[in-house]
Amino acid sequence: MSRLQQRTIVVIVLAVLSLGLIALTPLPLFQPVREALSYPLSFVQSPLATIWSRLTAVFQPNAEVDELRARNAELEAEIARLSADNVRLSESEADMRILTNLLDYAETQPASDYLAANVIGRDSSPLLSYIILDRGSDDGIARGMPVVTAEGLVGSVVEVTRNACKVRPVTDPASRVTSRLQESRSPGVVGGSQGGVLTMNFIAQGVRITEGERVLTSGLGGDYPADLVIGTVANVRQLDYEVLQAATLNPTVNFGALEIVLIITDFQPVDLSPFFAAPTATPVSPPVPNP
Repeated sequence: MSRLQQRTIVVIVLAVLSLGLIALTPLPLFQPVREALSYPLSFVQSPLATIWSRLTAVFQPNAEVDELRARNAELEAEIARLSADNVRLSESEADMRILTNLLDYAETQPASDYLAANVIGRDSSPLLSYIILDRGSDDGIARGMPVVTAEGLVGSVVEVTRNACKVRPVTDPASRVTSRLQESRSPGVVGGSQGGVLTMNFIAQGVRITEGERVLTSGLGGDYPADLVIGTVANVRQLDYEVLQAATLNPTVNFGALEIVLIITDFQPVDLSPFFAAPTATPVSPPVPNP
C-alpha cells in the first residue's frame, strides 16, 4: 500500500471517529474516551469545520448574491436599451445627412418644385426593374414626373396610386433618355440593360469623347428637363467601319443604396406624338360638272 493511500485511510478513520465522538458526547460512558481523543481529533475537526462552512455558504441562499444578480440583470437591460437608442440615432443621422444633401440640391435648382419621398420597395424581374415610393396621387404625383437625388437622375414615375407610385429607373432595359455630352454638347440616347449598365448610343463618329466626361439630359423629346446628370463616361466603343459610336457610362446615382429621393412635381412631359403621326389623306371631292 502506498504512503498516499495510508494517509487517506487515516484521515477517513479520524473523520469517522470525530463524527462519532460528536454524536456520543452527551453519554457519560464515553466521557473518558472523548477526553482522550479530543486532542488528536482537534486537528481534523478544524479543517472539516472550515470545509463544511464553505459548502453551506455556496448552497445556502445569499442576499448579497441575489442583489448582485438583480443588479446585473438591470445593467444588461440598460445596455440593450442604450444599444437600441444608438442604432436609432445612427439611422436618424443618416437620414438627416441625406435630407441635407437633397435640400442643398433643391436650393441650387430653384426653378423646380420638389417633394421628398421614401423608397419603400423594389420590383425586380429578369426584364424589368422598378422602385416603389411612398407618394401618390393624394400628394399631387402624376405619371411622367422625374425623380432625382443630389447625385443625379433616378428615373420617372410610370404608375401612380393614391399613396404610392412606381418609378422606372434609367438603368431599366426599357428606359430611353435623350442626352448630350457636357463638353462637346453632342447628343445621344442613354439606355439601360438587364445588368444595370448604362450605354449612350447614337453619338456621331467624329465626336471626341473623354473618359470621365459627364452625360446630361438634353431635354429633347420632352420626357425630362434638361441638364440632369445621368452618369460619366467609362469607356468608348469606336470602330472605323461604323457610322456612330457608343459610350458605356457609370451612373452617378447608387441605385442599390437609394433611401430618400426627390420628385420634380412641376414638370409635365410633353406629348410629341401628334407631330410624328402619319399624315392622313385629305379626301378629294368629286368634280362638279358644268351646267
